[in-house]
Amino acid sequence: MNKKGFTLTELMIVLVVISGLMYLLIPNASKSKASLQGETCDAYIMLVNSQIESYYLENGEYPEDLQELIEQKFIKYDHCPNGSQLVIDPLNHTAIIKNEEDEE
Repeated sequence: MNKKGFTLTELMIVLVVISGLMYLLIPNASKSKASLQGETCDAYIMLVNSQIESYYLENGEYPEDLQELIEQKFIKYDHCPNGSQLVIDPLNHTAIIKNEEDEE
């Protein structure tokens, strides 16, 4: 008699193949997410910089901090989507990521 179905050996081989693929793919997915968050932050910084220039064109002066841009609805947040805090560089009047060392 030939019964239809899979043997235990066949099922084990399938599980080993699937486990191997997961082992290879999961680390790459997390690396891609970190890279994507960095690119998203770069894009947001470019947006904030353009809004700083828009503020300058409307008011004739650069904003003191990002809170002014938020209050006047030029931007919504003073941080990147990945949580990095942004500040305005007083020399260049551009948005930069705040260093933790600046607080000390």
